[in-house]
Amino acid sequence: MRGLVRDTILLVIATLVLGTAANLVPGRQLAWWGKGFEPPRAGVDFNFLDPGSADAMRTSLPGVVVLDTRSATEFGAGHVAGAEEISYTELQAELTPERLGRLRSAGAIIICGASDETDVEQLLAQELHRRGLPPPYVLIGGFLGWQGSGLPVDGGAR
Repeated sequence: MRGLVRDTILLVIATLVLGTAANLVPGRQLAWWGKGFEPPRAGVDFNFLDPGSADAMRTSLPGVVVLDTRSATEFGAGHVAGAEEISYTELQAELTPERLGRLRSAGAIIICGASDETDVEQLLAQELHRRGLPPPYVLIGGFLGWQGSGLPVDGGAR
């Protein structure tokens, strides 16, 4: 029993030390870690949007921008028609004044990831909202949901 308690304490300490060290690496910090920010909130920092509604918005509103957070390899294999790549881990370099200006003038921003897991997309949406943009939309189901709905895809995936 004593060994179990000791091992648990060591595991917790190791997790805290490694988590803190990982957040000290430039460009890898979690959005709210140690900065006093709250986790992203649906309805405040972003809104969810299903693939069918996203396609209707993309084709009917002027200037809708779709941002894809997947890797360059995944993006190259196929992506939402007209989408742009964006890397959350390289966000400081990606959000140039020109790109932010273009996003500010967009009719809407839709953020697409790989699948139902939307942590990165929600963090990106929160950061965009924090920089003065209207709350973006996070695509439910991500690219797999889009593709599974039979919606237009650019690149290799069909």
